Amino acid sequence: MILSYRLVNRPSVETDLREAVGYYKNISPKLAHQFLFRIREAKANIALYPLGFQQKYKNVRTVLLKQFPYQIHYLIDDLHQNIIILAIIHAYKNPMDYSNR
Repeated sequence: MILSYRLVNRPSVETDLREAVGYYKNISPKLAHQFLFRIREAKANIALYPLGFQQKYKNVRTVLLKQFPYQIHYLIDDLHQNIIILAIIHAYKNPMDYSNR
C-alpha cells in the first residue's frame, strides 16, 4: 500500500525562497528560473520517496539540490501524513540557524 504525503511549508520557507531567488535573479533571471525548477524537482522526489534521503540530525532529513548549493530540510509527520518543509538553506549554513524561526 502506497501512502500519500502532503508537502507543507513552514511560513519561513517562503522567506528562504524569496531571498535565494532574489540572489539568483540579480545574477540572471534564467538562473533564478532554474533554481525554482530544481526546488520543484527536489520536492517531487521528497513526495515520492520521503524516507529515501539522509537523516542528518534528530528526525530531520535533507536533500541537496542539483546544480545549486542549497538543501531542503524536512520532517515526516506520519500521523497526519505530512512532509513538513522546515527550511531551504544554503548547504554551508548552520542548520540550527533556522530552528528558532
